Amino acid sequence: MLRVASLTIAPVKGMRTVKADALELVESGPVGDRAFHVREGDGEIALTMRNPRLVQVVPTWDVADQELTLAFPDGRRVTAPVVRGEAVSTPFYDGRQVPGRIVDGPFADALSEHLGRAVELVANEEDVVGGDDHPVTLMSDGSLAAVSEALDGAAVDPRRFRMTISVEGARAWEEDGWAGREVAIGTATLRIAVPTVRCAVTMRDPDDGHGDLPILRALAALRGKRDVAFGVWCDVAAPGTVRVGDAVEPVDESVI
Repeated sequence: MLRVASLTIAPVKGMRTVKADALELVESGPVGDRAFHVREGDGEIALTMRNPRLVQVVPTWDVADQELTLAFPDGRRVTAPVVRGEAVSTPFYDGRQVPGRIVDGPFADALSEHLGRAVELVANEEDVVGGDDHPVTLMSDGSLAAVSEALDGAAVDPRRFRMTISVEGARAWEEDGWAGREVAIGTATLRIAVPTVRCAVTMRDPDDGHGDLPILRALAALRGKRDVAFGVWCDVAAPGTVRVGDAVEPVDESVI
């Protein structure tokens, strides 16, 4: 039986992902996921490839109390209520403009010091799909094992792929075959869109950001020269709650 092995979110886009026992999925994605992004001084999104030290910062976002904590690798912790200031629009890598508000307070200075360049923290406006092309990502343990095998058995940390939902019990690339179908998980239903094309960030260690494993080369060897997809994008067809251990049940195409 297919089950949810783990759930993760990134409260701040590009920072360390954090595990969750349960997620509330709404149309725009998991509540609390990609609620913030980091913005360069020139107004562009702060990409992890340009700022690999972003993954060293561990965010904790208390949605109920509207309080954010950023934990830095030197032991510093910056905690403050989120105060939304000036309205801005940040162009993301996929070309879409993401509206938000500059977060006032101590976060910008702490992040700028850590990254060695001037940046700002931005709170996305409500209902922004904070992930990328689609609000949820899903991968299987079978696909992860295939990548590990292609790398001569190297341990591949699943956090490299920053997936929302990891599924256990599936064959390699089984999730690709769900494209266009609905999948029931917990009290939510996802609609599987397309495989997720990966970028060079997957080749960086998810704890400190240094480059270490040729993930893209392994994917190309497994899937074809021009195919470096891993996992699948999903839309939320029916909001609900997903928990670790929930059954993952692809719906028969004939009943959709």
